[in-house]
Amino acid sequence: MQPQAWQLEWSDKLSVGIDDIDAQHRHFIELINDLNRAILDRMDLTEIRHRMQVILDDAAQHFAHEEALFAASHYPDADEHTKRHRQATTAFMRIMTRLSDNHTESEWIEAGLKVKQLLVEHLITEDKKYRDYFKAHKQAAAS
Repeated sequence: MQPQAWQLEWSDKLSVGIDDIDAQHRHFIELINDLNRAILDRMDLTEIRHRMQVILDDAAQHFAHEEALFAASHYPDADEHTKRHRQATTAFMRIMTRLSDNHTESEWIEAGLKVKQLLVEHLITEDKKYRDYFKAHKQAAAS
């Protein structure tokens, strides 16, 4: 079965090489795919809002976990990365606040795609920076 164009698929290029972070990222991708599927299946708007809230809650827990890792490993860009977490959280909350029962299906689809875009951009920019630091730090410690 071929994946839908809107569906995210986990791949090694999304991996940060930290098992628990990768597991959380995989779960986040599943949540995004569930949201997008609910939108395309025209589920009740209450269910769609619920799925968006689950993503927001999951992101908050994930961001807190990452920030604890930053502190433990003395990640030099922790403040900037944490700032990006706050920006992503604010963007998610804006998306949820703007949507109401009288929005069109296309607006819900657009919202789902924006949530997906926020995730992918964060993974391939900010989390890749931490991955590079973590690998270099781990190799230096092994030497």
